[in-house]
Formats: sequence, C-alpha cells, structure tokens
Amino acid sequence: MRAEFPTISCIIPTYNSAKTIALCLQSIRQQNYPQDKIETIIVDGGSKDDTLRIAHIYGTKIISTPPSKQTAEYNKAIGVKAAKNELLLILDSDNILPHNNWLKNMVQPLLDDHEIVGVDTLYIHYDKKFSLLDRYVGLYGSLDPVAYYIGNVDKLSRHSKRYNLYGQVTRIKNYYSVVFRPDRVPAFGSNGFLIRRKLLIEHALISPKYFSHIDVNVDLIKRGYNKYAFIIDDIVHLTGSRGIIDFLKRRKMFMEQNTLSRLKVKRYSVVQSKDIVSLIKYIFYTATFIKPLYDAFSGYRKIKDIAWFFHPFLCYIMLGIYSYVILKYSIQRVALRFKLIFFEKHKSVF
Repeated sequence: MRAEFPTISCIIPTYNSAKTIALCLQSIRQQNYPQDKIETIIVDGGSKDDTLRIAHIYGTKIISTPPSKQTAEYNKAIGVKAAKNELLLILDSDNILPHNNWLKNMVQPLLDDHEIVGVDTLYIHYDKKFSLLDRYVGLYGSLDPVAYYIGNVDKLSRHSKRYNLYGQVTRIKNYYSVVFRPDRVPAFGSNGFLIRRKLLIEHALISPKYFSHIDVNVDLIKRGYNKYAFIIDDIVHLTGSRGIIDFLKRRKMFMEQNTLSRLKVKRYSVVQSKDIVSLIKYIFYTATFIKPLYDAFSGYRKIKDIAWFFHPFLCYIMLGIYSYVILKYSIQRVALRFKLIFFEKHKSVF
C-alpha cells in the first residue's frame, strides 16, 4: 500500500508569514502520509519577521526571491521549477490542512483515474472560533463578492450541498469528477490544490513572468487535459490573520498586480465580456443592498453566525476597490495613448 503513495512537493510562497506558517507546516507534518515522500518548499520574497526561522525548524527547503520581483504567483512559479516530486501541492502560507487524512483524500482521485489532472476541495473550512473574516470566507467560500455573484469561484458556499460550478460533473465516491471547457474555468489552482507535476511543466506556461494559478490550468485544459476532481472536504484559509484592513490592502494589491502589471500576459480573465450582465447585476445588488442582505439571512438560517452579515458591507468595499483599479488602469491607458500620439507628431525632434 505504501508503494502506491506518490511523492509530493508542497509549494508555499511567503512574505512576512510568521503568524500562520508554523500552523501550515505543522499540519503537513501531521499527515497520515509517508513523510519521506513529502518535501516542503518555501519561496520567500524577503521576509523581515520570523518566517524563515520557523521554516528552518520544520526542515523546509527555502528559496529566496528578490523583494522587487516577488508576488505570490511569481514565487509559486519559482517553487514549481525547483520541485522534483510527482505531485505538486500549491498552498498559501495561511492554509492549514484541516485533518490528518487530508493528503490521502486528495491523492485518491489521482490514483483512481489517471486522466484526472488535479484535485481541489469543495469548501473552505469553517470554525466558529475563527475571526470574523475567516468565518465569512468559510461560510461564503470566497474572498471576493464580485467573483461570488459572477460565478467564477472555485469553492462552494455553505448555502450549497453539491457541486454547482462549471463543467460536466460525475459523482464518484467522496469526490466529483469534472470535465471543463477552456472558456469556462473556475478560479482554482491555489489554496490547497494538488496537480500532476509532469503535466504542468510540459504543457503549461510556468515561467515566473507568465505564471498564474488559473492560467496554467487553462493552458492544460486547452491541450485536452481537462478532467479534474473536487473532493468533498475543505481547506483552512486564515486570510484574516492580519486583520481586515490588511486583508483589504492585499486585495487591492492583488487586483493591481493582475489587472495592471500582468494584463498583457494573462491568458484567462476571471471577468469576461460574457459576464457583463452578471457584473451589472452585482452592481445593482450592491447598490440596493437587498440581494446581499437576503443571502446573509438565508445563510444565517442554516448556520447561526453574524459573519454572514459582513457580506453586504464587503460587497460595497470590493466594488470600490474594483472601481479604483479599473479607473487607475483606464487613466494610464489614456496617458500612454497621448504619449504615443505626441511622440509620433514630434518624433523628428527626437
């Protein structure tokens, strides 16, 4: 039985992650899985806290990246290139494996069906002891109300009892086998995502300049590697460990990195032209307050937690962040266009 277990490389991007990285690494070491078949790789972008000291305690391989270049996606790409094992487990530094058989459960679909490319969980872990923000994420299954209402999410909310995301679905044992089309893909590939390393490096664009956890899966799907599995399990995501203000700053930075600096190299957009109607609906829902409040009450009837009611406020806040980033990008485009026009008119002077 032991021989069946494939080797796994856990890729974890970090930057000042001391508040959660010990819990993340400890949860890996506590798995009922042969520890000699697991390597952990931290790709750090210049942490100034105790992140690296903690990583050393757990015997983790550490790769440093230049602070000026590092982003979560850039660091993941570096880790993917450094990994040697059969499977890659892509974790964020605030992810925790919720129980000791988690890795076994994740690996099982890949053993059952060799056409399955990668495995994700259906839910984000919910615990009443968590912070307000972490409980919210566990209840709604998403950090982003925009993606939640458009439908481009990779996790289910606690409203849902069965798989209802994109793809052609088949229920098998304790997971769903899903075949995707390249034009409709959930925003998966992070937060506890397991994938076959050989397929990823041979058929996806994994250069640090172009790497995106969604894009690399789209690369594979376009090449016919389009079967994935979603296990009926969850992953802890302590995104609120640094507080709500820090969370919002990081969401703004994430949006800027993906919408502005990475726009020319992204192969797949979470918000597409066909989503315009859904986006308009989201704006209407947010402006009227009714739909987000209804969803909060609906969830509260199932699980009594006031974190449901953070939703209407986060809808407003995220709409503001999206609007700011889009406006900033639009201004930059206009400014660049005027510069080009000016240069064309006066290029003889230069």
